[in-house]
Amino acid sequence: MPRVAPQYSSSDWRGCGSSPASRRLPLARNVLEIVHRQFIAPITVLGSGIPAIDHITGIGGYPRGRITELFGTASSGKSALALACCLNTAALGLTVVWIDLEHSLTAKLPLDPGPSARDILLLEPHTAEDAVDMAAILLERANIDLLVMDSAIVMNPSRRPEGMPFNMARAEMVGRALRKLTTLVTRRHCVMLFLSRSYLMAVPASVASIGGGALRSFASLRLKTTQEQLAMDEGDPSSFAVRVRVVKNKLAPPEREALLYYSLADGTLTEEPPAMVAEQPEEEPWP
Repeated sequence: MPRVAPQYSSSDWRGCGSSPASRRLPLARNVLEIVHRQFIAPITVLGSGIPAIDHITGIGGYPRGRITELFGTASSGKSALALACCLNTAALGLTVVWIDLEHSLTAKLPLDPGPSARDILLLEPHTAEDAVDMAAILLERANIDLLVMDSAIVMNPSRRPEGMPFNMARAEMVGRALRKLTTLVTRRHCVMLFLSRSYLMAVPASVASIGGGALRSFASLRLKTTQEQLAMDEGDPSSFAVRVRVVKNKLAPPEREALLYYSLADGTLTEEPPAMVAEQPEEEPWP
C-alpha cells in the first residue's frame, strides 16, 4: 500500500504559534540581534609594543577576549614578539602571566628588559595538564590582561592512549585546553598569546602549526614568523631579520607583512635594522 504522509493541524503546535513559520520568527530575530551587536561592538586591543605589528593586524594590536597564535620555525622570533607585548603591557600597569612549559624564559629575556619585567608572573608547570589548570584558575579568579602559553610543542599529555602517535596526542591535548580556556578568555576579556612551532607538510606542500587543527580554528589572529637575512659581524652572527605575516585575521584583512630585526647581542626585536660596524680608517704608513 502506498504510504500517506501524516497531516498536521495548527492545533498540534501547542504554545508555539499557529504555524511552524511563526515559531521560527522569534529565534531568527534573536540571532540577527546577536550578530548585529557583534558587528557594532567596538574592538578593544592590547598593543604589541611594536608599531609595525600593530599596523599589520589592522586593529592596532592583539584583540582582547580572543586567542592569537604566534607560530614559526625554531629561533624565528616568536618568543621575542610575545616578550615585546608582555613588557609593554606590564609597563602600563596591567597584569601579565607567562606559563612557561619549556622552562626557558630566563634565557629568552633581553639583556636589559627594564623594570617592567619584574611585574610578569612566571609559572613553570611540569605537565600540560598542570598548565591548563593553572591558566583556568587564574582566569576564573584574577583580572588578567595578557596570558602567554609557551608553547604547544611541549603540550604532551601525561597519559597517552596506547597506539596513538605523539603528534595526535599533542594535538588532542591542545584541543582540550582550548575548549576549556576559550570561554574563560572571552569572559575575562584578556589577550591570550599561544606560541606554537611550524612544520612543512608533505602533501600538500604548505606550512602548518604543530598545535593541530584546533589551534587554527580557535585562534582569531595568526601570525607567522620567518627568519631571514642573517647578518655577520667579524665572522660571528650578530642579528637576523624576522618577517611577520598575518596568516589569519577575523577582524581585518589578512596577508599583511612586517619586517623586524632581532639583535643577538642584547636580545631585542626592533623595526630599525642594526647599525653597521663603522670601519676604522687605515693608518698611513710611517714614512
